[in-house]
Amino acid sequence: MASLAVFDFDRTIVDADSDATIINKLREKQPPPEWENSTNDWTPYMSNVFEHAYSAGMHPDDILDSIASMQPTPGMTRLLETLASAGWDILLITDANTVFVNHWLKTHGLADVVTSVITNRAFWERGRLFIEPCMRQVACNRCPTNLCKSLALAQYCAARDPYARVIYAGDGRNDYCPSTNLPAHAIVFPRRGYPLDDLIKKTLSTANPQVKAKVVPWETCDTVLQEIFPESISTH
Repeated sequence: MASLAVFDFDRTIVDADSDATIINKLREKQPPPEWENSTNDWTPYMSNVFEHAYSAGMHPDDILDSIASMQPTPGMTRLLETLASAGWDILLITDANTVFVNHWLKTHGLADVVTSVITNRAFWERGRLFIEPCMRQVACNRCPTNLCKSLALAQYCAARDPYARVIYAGDGRNDYCPSTNLPAHAIVFPRRGYPLDDLIKKTLSTANPQVKAKVVPWETCDTVLQEIFPESISTH
């Protein structure tokens, strides 16, 4: 049976936030639109950011170069390549977009390592970047309508044979919902010191924790490698 490794992208695969990278780049030319906390969905806000970037004269190459400049988290390239070499399926589920994720993976030589990417669709039209929601869901009230990672993961797995092993690595609040739906034999890797880590700590301190999977916090990818391949991976 195959095994599945699921990763978030921002602050997990890359040691930065792709949307924040473009927002900061836009600040060099003109103030970006303000984020309205009253709305639950980030995607419409990023659509406004892309519109402002276009009106400010940001060339597509400026955006793509900024995305390509993001560095992987320490040890991430080795981790992904080791998983792929061992026959694992690697799935990225992220609230970023296809243009950012695919360009970064290609630039860093990891496009052929990753099995699938589930994210918001983005495309260029006359130099402006447009974004469309990954889904339009109303079943989960913990997640934005454009992406429930639990739902995305369930749909992905339903179309495939059962996996012998499942791991999930992430950092953010939107990684908490899928963490609560992982089976007990799975492993969730919350990045230490980030929101997912805090949320899991809180639920594990309760009488009826929502997370049933084994929890292994990580700071570098050596922790993940040691947990998955304890006999064959050296940290030296």
